[in-house]
Amino acid sequence: MATKDQIKKVILDIAGNPVSGAIHALADSWADAIVSLDTDTPYKVSPRDGDGDGMVQEGTKFERPAKETRVTKQAETR
Repeated sequence: MATKDQIKKVILDIAGNPVSGAIHALADSWADAIVSLDTDTPYKVSPRDGDGDGMVQEGTKFERPAKETRVTKQAETR
């Protein structure tokens, strides 16, 4: 069974050893998730909006759009 550090090293080696970017930022989370497959501890995903304020990320000006509803029946009869 591989350790978290070994798995992270392999992820970064396969990606070409990036020093920044999405792969570098997510390598720890991916390694945690892979290690949790071998152990009995479930991996908990942290949601983007953990505090429920509607902001995708703290400090950003973008908010999540309101949930859309799909109309499947016509509202008027002709």
